[in-house]
Amino acid sequence: MLSKRDIRIGNVSGATGDHPHAMRRMAANGSVDVITGDWLSEMNIAWNAIIKQEDPDLGYETGFLTQLEESLDDIVQKDIKVVTNAGALNTPSLVRKIRELCTARGYSNLVVAGVIGDDISGLLKDPEKFAQLELPHLDHQKRRLSDWELKPVCGNAYIGSWGIRKALDAGAHIVICGRCTDASPVIGAASWWHRWDEESYDQLAGALVAGHLIECGPYICGANFSGFKDFMPGLVDLGFPIAEINHSGSCVITKPEGTTGAVTKFTVTAQLLYELQGELYLNSDVVADLRTLAVTEEPGNNRVHVSGVKGLPPPPTTKAMFAGEGGYQAEAMFYINGLDVAAKAEMMRGQIAHAFRDNKFSKMSIELYGQQASNPTSQQEGTTMLRVFVQARKAEDLSKDRFMIPIYAIRMQSFPGYHMSLDFRTMYAKPFMEIFPAIVPQSSISHAVIMPDSQEPIAVPPPTKTATYPTVRPSYDTAHPVDLSSFGPTKRVPLGSVVHARSGDKADNSNVGFFVRHEDEYPWLQSLLTVAKIKELFGKDWEGREGKSRVERCEFPNLLAVHFRVLDFLDGGIASSARIDGLGKGIGEYLRSREVDVPVRFLERGWI
Repeated sequence: MLSKRDIRIGNVSGATGDHPHAMRRMAANGSVDVITGDWLSEMNIAWNAIIKQEDPDLGYETGFLTQLEESLDDIVQKDIKVVTNAGALNTPSLVRKIRELCTARGYSNLVVAGVIGDDISGLLKDPEKFAQLELPHLDHQKRRLSDWELKPVCGNAYIGSWGIRKALDAGAHIVICGRCTDASPVIGAASWWHRWDEESYDQLAGALVAGHLIECGPYICGANFSGFKDFMPGLVDLGFPIAEINHSGSCVITKPEGTTGAVTKFTVTAQLLYELQGELYLNSDVVADLRTLAVTEEPGNNRVHVSGVKGLPPPPTTKAMFAGEGGYQAEAMFYINGLDVAAKAEMMRGQIAHAFRDNKFSKMSIELYGQQASNPTSQQEGTTMLRVFVQARKAEDLSKDRFMIPIYAIRMQSFPGYHMSLDFRTMYAKPFMEIFPAIVPQSSISHAVIMPDSQEPIAVPPPTKTATYPTVRPSYDTAHPVDLSSFGPTKRVPLGSVVHARSGDKADNSNVGFFVRHEDEYPWLQSLLTVAKIKELFGKDWEGREGKSRVERCEFPNLLAVHFRVLDFLDGGIASSARIDGLGKGIGEYLRSREVDVPVRFLERGWI
């Protein structure tokens, strides 16, 4: 039996608030079979929890509905399927809105399906089942959700792709999911197209990798890429990616003709290393062993072939995210310039500590961003920022009298040249959510599909064959370290002079992957970037973290890469972090800026 042609899947969103017309462009010019998009993160799951509490009809991603409305004619005329996780915390409500839109536009025959089961908030109301499941922390098995100091208000499990597959098999044109895994829309579409079964592990793992590569939208087309200067000045209004997935599960990553940006071996490698768990990529449907993965550029521009991934049975559990009301937070920004920046910041810290000496804050962070400039040529060039960030469990502990008025009053008795942000909105208390990432059995999830012609949801069974994987990922320094002096004369320069990096977040964990361009540079990178060295490169950011944050290291020789996962590093994760970079996006670039001894012969090849 001949296999079908490759399926072309275009991504139109890497996160909530991505390009507002990306779907319209992909539908009009992408020549795709399926449009997918990722609208969710730990950040806006927490936001949607707050929104849904205020209005039970909301809690989905309204930006998706706006994009669909302007793209619907092209989607229908070109018979493009749409699969997305924009249902967020209210998939049924978004499904109803889309059906109403289709009817109003004369497309009442368009089949709109919903995939449900990710909402496991009901477990919180069932003490007996809740106690049976225990719900351990994703990375720390001895922690339990029942021990959390907050009361969770909602919970969502990361469901797999088989509900999507079942909906497409039943004739759905648009499939709306809630908190499915990031790659589920791509896996579901590819398995439907190629008729893979549950144990087509290598093929499913290939689709998992394809989904991982394109789910962040323009990232793989040159955005958030440490080698961006190679593509300047063309990095304006970037195109979005397309994955061409063949019957064996390997894929080609490309983008629509005529769009800006670039898809290269290096942009693909960077995205492969983004937000990994280690050598094994765990998913609800399959586990991808990335150690044998290969990336090669095809002839012509913007075509990169990804192959060689090995598939393994999925775990019996999946990730779940619980959100609890963390309290209220506020912040203020002060600007310091000129001379004696450190002394001025110290003066301000003392005044703030005195003003809030009787506070009932649950968290207070006072951080100086930037450093004193030498002979700056403008005031802007020599300006740093002192950020004061506070949280409290109760709103009254962050009332106007207890935060805004005291901190604003400091201005008349502070350092020379004092000025601050006059956006008072940041100084009023606003609610925030905290998150608890947990593990739940897939068998406890009521995964199902809502079809318009079905009286009851169509059940999707959990995987029949599973395997257990260790919670603590394997971590190791290189097996064959090379004496760094053997690489010849060196020069003290930033690591990023010859090394690319990509960093990101998963809940409270940060990951960062480093890779080089040339094979003879890889033994140097392996030998240089040990666990001890990465802690040293973190500098002051690692102070006080020994014994609190675990560092896991692994290698991907085919990618000339070394990868680190740093647990418990992001101050609770983006929903509640006091860090200005709560998503960890800038960590890789910070580490690239740290100086190391780089072999001169590598530098002679040119600067990244």
